[in-house]
Amino acid sequence: MRVFIAMELPQKTRENLCRSMQQLADHATRGSFTAPQNLHVTLHFLGEVLPENLIYVQSAMDSIKDLPAPTLAISQISTLRASDVVCAKLKYDQKLLDVHTTLGNNLEENGFDVEHRAYRPHVTLMRRYAFDLPFSEVTKGVKVYNMPFEGTQVVLYQSVLNKDGPTYTELYRVQLPARLDQ
Repeated sequence: MRVFIAMELPQKTRENLCRSMQQLADHATRGSFTAPQNLHVTLHFLGEVLPENLIYVQSAMDSIKDLPAPTLAISQISTLRASDVVCAKLKYDQKLLDVHTTLGNNLEENGFDVEHRAYRPHVTLMRRYAFDLPFSEVTKGVKVYNMPFEGTQVVLYQSVLNKDGPTYTELYRVQLPARLDQ
């Protein structure tokens, strides 16, 4: 089964990103938008994993459950360099990097391959895009709703690719502690 681990977005953040995607859609001539329920911040993509090995992924996830939840905010709508992806780039604190690194180290200790390139957290909004204006002009009309939020939910998803786009099924969840002052 094809799996990845992601930070779930709060409902309000998803709604705000959907507003930004609608503004992008006003100028899109081609492309596929991410379904609202599929918006997330990927921590680690694992690819194909045998069902009997999911327990080792869950064990790695359990090892981060005492790490403090990171604070994130949408900073801008952009494209990923050398790709066909429009995304929401994030402002984030060191806690997100701590979650990503600790989880990656524990996955490796449990026998999984993880990427070692620089981690660039983002939310994919659109793939295979084309617009009726230069992208820099399109983004001038896209409002960025960037209310900070805590990433308290880390989820293991199974991804099934369909002709209408991917379907994600939750397999396991870990909650990170929220700040005490909220």
